[in-house]
Amino acid sequence: MPVSRSLAAFCALVLFSFSLSAQSDAPSTGPLPPPVLGLVAATETPPAPDWIQQATAAFHRAKTIEPSQFLTARDLFGLAFRNKVELSTDQTAAWAYCRLKVAADKLNKSSEASAAAEVVGEVEAALQQVPTHAALQETGRDVLAIARKRAGNRPIPSARDSQPIGSFQVKGTTDRAFADKLVKIAEAKRSEIFVRWSGPPGGSWAPVCELVVHADAAAFEQATKLPAGATGRADVKLQDGVALARRIDLRADDPTLFDDALPRELTTVILADLFASQAPPKWAELGMAVLAESDMEIGRYLRTLPRCDRTGDLPRVESLMKATDVPAKGVTGFYVESVSLVDFLVRWHGEKTFTAYLRDSQRYGAESALKRQYGVKDYRELEDAWRANVLEARK
Repeated sequence: MPVSRSLAAFCALVLFSFSLSAQSDAPSTGPLPPPVLGLVAATETPPAPDWIQQATAAFHRAKTIEPSQFLTARDLFGLAFRNKVELSTDQTAAWAYCRLKVAADKLNKSSEASAAAEVVGEVEAALQQVPTHAALQETGRDVLAIARKRAGNRPIPSARDSQPIGSFQVKGTTDRAFADKLVKIAEAKRSEIFVRWSGPPGGSWAPVCELVVHADAAAFEQATKLPAGATGRADVKLQDGVALARRIDLRADDPTLFDDALPRELTTVILADLFASQAPPKWAELGMAVLAESDMEIGRYLRTLPRCDRTGDLPRVESLMKATDVPAKGVTGFYVESVSLVDFLVRWHGEKTFTAYLRDSQRYGAESALKRQYGVKDYRELEDAWRANVLEARK
């Protein structure tokens, strides 16, 4: 369908010179860390996400080189607003512009009346944000005229309904307050985890991730077929590198749901985005997931490490890194060494370097990647460094 004149004019609209600034963080580098003296992990908790900074960076990328980032900027501005972050006048205008741009693009791509009705609701909500911004009001009215004509008698979503829906949908509970809290924390954790290992998320998930809540251990076990002691399960269905479905099962009776189970399982779902073509090795996936949990839970794994070493339950680093799945025997040793090794490498050069290492491993092989990212020539040298800085320091 050809682009209408007024929509084409919107797409070519000169972007306003909002006084927004963006910053970037470089991964940390340095020599091997000093011996670890404590028993509890000292991994710093990632700072609260700066959604405005991320939205601003996406907005600038959209203006210059990557128009698809208008969607990312829209969702990040919306996430900040829903979490009570105060937006400046310029930031509010930038958010409204992104909402209008994404809505116009949607109208250009679809002739369906239902899509046009959604555009009407979204544009009306965006214009309510900037009642005195003449240029946005004029352009928005042009888009509205076309969208309303195309929508016909279709119901128009309210301004509240037209807010970005985010990346999660809660199922299995009628407790609205609990569901709202779960979604809010999941959105925040999703942003934190993406930023920690890679960078700001590329917009909301579609399809959304279902957060399925089970009343207790028995209900969880029956639904997931996992042991009653389990507290979470993540499942992502991929086809040709594209997610067809995302789901996390959780227990409502789990007292550490928000601190441990949710971020742990959410990390697994995010890794399916970061490594859509080929999953990372099992040890890396396990370690990254556990490092999303609370310091207390991470410390529980690391405190178990010396005992597993004394009993001979720790695999060689080479065996650990080559394993395609958790072994039938020595499960505890496999888990605690996975967590410890990922923690060690993250302390050494940071999270984003570890992600780069995993990508290089898929391209060049694990040992070549170790040399490229850490200056370590082989598995043996890595094991020596890990033991000297972790295990030997705990004796």
